[in-house]
Amino acid sequence: MRTSTLRFLTLGLVTALTFSACKKDKDEEPTPTNPSTPAPSYNVPLTYSFSNVDYTTSTQRLAMLSEITTYIRTTHSATAAPILDAQKLKDMFENVNNQFTDATLNTSGISLKEKSSNEIMFNTALDANFNDAVTASTNASANPTASTAYNGYAGKLISGTRYILVDTAGIEYKEFAEKGIMGSVLYSQAMTILNSIATFDNVTVNNGRTAQEQVWDEAFGYFGVPIDFPTNTVGLKNWGSYCNSVSNALGGTPTVNKTIMDAWLKGRAAISNKDNAGRDAAKATIVATWEKVVAARFISYVKSAKTNASAQASFNHNLSEAIGFINDLKYNPAKTISDADLNLLTSYFQTAGTINLYTVTITNLDNAINKMAFLFNLDASLL
Repeated sequence: MRTSTLRFLTLGLVTALTFSACKKDKDEEPTPTNPSTPAPSYNVPLTYSFSNVDYTTSTQRLAMLSEITTYIRTTHSATAAPILDAQKLKDMFENVNNQFTDATLNTSGISLKEKSSNEIMFNTALDANFNDAVTASTNASANPTASTAYNGYAGKLISGTRYILVDTAGIEYKEFAEKGIMGSVLYSQAMTILNSIATFDNVTVNNGRTAQEQVWDEAFGYFGVPIDFPTNTVGLKNWGSYCNSVSNALGGTPTVNKTIMDAWLKGRAAISNKDNAGRDAAKATIVATWEKVVAARFISYVKSAKTNASAQASFNHNLSEAIGFINDLKYNPAKTISDADLNLLTSYFQTAGTINLYTVTITNLDNAINKMAFLFNLDASLL
């Protein structure tokens, strides 16, 4: 089995996570709300501007991810021929040796790796990805103005203005790292927080917030949107950007953007007002909507790959994104998609059990689109 395939297949196998806030002991869990008790009355703000909000650590991790992908992308040029430094990439993931250009990240005392500290298989795969990327960039440096990669050989692919660095199976290194961290850290942390929100203390106040308020803020920060989203879409990061990109296509009233943001606001207000039923309803909306966004973006990237089937770099880029989204779905502990269906979707990109983007067939891409659309009740023609 190729190393690249092993890395992709192992991304979602372990999902135990660590949190900065302490959970309550089981005997301290809140008593379920009495159905006969009327819901408390309170105002839900129009923006995520609660008086005691702080999700700095989440936004700092988003910034760390951005610097990692920006560094890998330095190889995505028809003229530049940099050779990547694997240790620099590993240091950035672990936040050691002051590798970030933003000095505040170097001294933040946090890292991406610590939030995937139990994702042993992913961390090992990412480490291998960083090492392989150095080899590929070395191969590409010999002739930066031409495609050097082909089936079985890592290097650079060029199609028009698209320049990407890929492994021996044609998988883009930048997308492996970006989608892998988006899933194993950002999505995984947010989903696990949301699905276990009731287990956090919502009585004791420390530094102006209860533990439940604190972790809800942390989860919101991982979504990567401004406090006045979707009215304001400036500066969207990672998941927020992907949500915005499919919101109109998915249609509906309210839009996906508004649905998920309203739920973030409602849930936070509900927590502060001890409205457990309102909190849980908001949590369920966010989890289901976010999962649908992942599925929709997968479909749109596979469709884009079909459109660019004759342009190898664009084709491989889009399929690298799509495979990343399949793996990201695994990181929701309450996922609605089965492991069997995830394995089936992955198989559409394999030849003899091994992922290889050079040998993917259009028929299998159609199968992947149709399967994902069926599973999430999506109209693929709109994406």
